[in-house]
Amino acid sequence: MFKVLWLFNHPAPYKIDFFNQLGEQVDLTAIFERTSEGDRGKAFYYEKAKNFKEIILSSLKLGNYNNFTNAIIPLIKKGHYDIIVINGWSTLSEMKTIRYLKRHKIPYIFAINGGIARDNEPQWRKRLKEKYLPGAALYLSPDPFSSTYLTYYGVDEMRIRLFPYSTIFKREIQPRSLSAEEKQTLRQQEHLPAGPLYLSVGSFIPRKNDDQLLRIWNKLTPEKTLLLIGDGPEKERFQHFIEDHKLHNVLILPFKPHDEILRYFRMADASIFLTKEDIYGHVVNECLSQGTPVIASENANSARHLIEEGKNGYLVSLDKEDEIMKVLEKPLTPSFGEEALKTAKENTIESMCQAHLKIFQEFLSL
Repeated sequence: MFKVLWLFNHPAPYKIDFFNQLGEQVDLTAIFERTSEGDRGKAFYYEKAKNFKEIILSSLKLGNYNNFTNAIIPLIKKGHYDIIVINGWSTLSEMKTIRYLKRHKIPYIFAINGGIARDNEPQWRKRLKEKYLPGAALYLSPDPFSSTYLTYYGVDEMRIRLFPYSTIFKREIQPRSLSAEEKQTLRQQEHLPAGPLYLSVGSFIPRKNDDQLLRIWNKLTPEKTLLLIGDGPEKERFQHFIEDHKLHNVLILPFKPHDEILRYFRMADASIFLTKEDIYGHVVNECLSQGTPVIASENANSARHLIEEGKNGYLVSLDKEDEIMKVLEKPLTPSFGEEALKTAKENTIESMCQAHLKIFQEFLSL
């Protein structure tokens, strides 16, 4: 069993689930640079390390994400790892680690959770990416669109390896899509309206674009119910909009843990994800795993990667609200649910683990 060191910013639950699965196959140590991201609530961090060694550093926190610590390099020197995975480049700690590995000619794998290349970014930031992204022996990317982020900043395309990115275990995928009657039974248990139910799950922040969704819902027939699940700084503004426009068909629920979110996806007719930008977006596959189609903007890499137009959902353009409304009026037949499950079955934590093991074996043979 070979030894793997994985450096990541914070102990996100989707990483913990993956590391617990991967830790059954390799001797895994995960270094987390900080206890949490600054904009994440405590309820977000619910999973615990079971099958791997977890090291959470006491770093100097710089804003919500950045940090600095000198502790990582001594751990690398002491650990004698077969494989080192650097999952990010942008914190001061990650930059320092990458410089050390390059200077000492230590091969490593660079992993991304997604990525979007920006033509209009400041030149200084572009130069930083061109400095820190190239240089790894292999790269882990969740989809072809994210891979273009790597190549844009100078990474050799031949070194990129794709993996199915997931927050869903195989056992969590529904065996079939629920019937309208079964969905209705679940809604009654939650005291939700009887008509068509659409769900939007995520942080209430400008980037997630729920304000546009609310404007669209204000134009739709009142028989369709929109359920917003989440929390964040935009919540109060959303509540005022709902009250001012008397949107009795829009409800807000607080953040829900993973299992409950899946249950709400099961009872919905569709999930709506009108994000302005997401380097990936796990919510798409989570919804598909419950046999529920997804209506999503083209600005999420997961949506572009996983949604088959007119089969398991729809892709929409945010600057074409009339088309979004037309999609919301289209019937979603049972075949959408079955196609959603087919897609989800190909994207599980187990399949993600197997893909990584294959890539690790390739790395060791270089």
